[in-house]
Amino acid sequence: MVSLLNIIFDGNSISCDYIPENSSDAGKVTVDAKTREVTNVEFSKYEHGKKMYVAHVRSKLSELLDLGQPIPKEATAIWF
Repeated sequence: MVSLLNIIFDGNSISCDYIPENSSDAGKVTVDAKTREVTNVEFSKYEHGKKMYVAHVRSKLSELLDLGQPIPKEATAIWF
């Protein structure tokens, strides 16, 4: 699980702070709204280079864009 906070969509990109489960160390991700590629990332210290959480954050931000609804300020990505 990863929490997405402070989600901001400016028309060209969508970004957020993210906090991996069982952590208080936040990171930040920016995704291009058209290509859905990560354009900027500041990894959470919790990840230790694994980059697993960034992939889930990218997927969740892409999903929020696809919904065609107002973008929420917070969201959660859960997987099994």
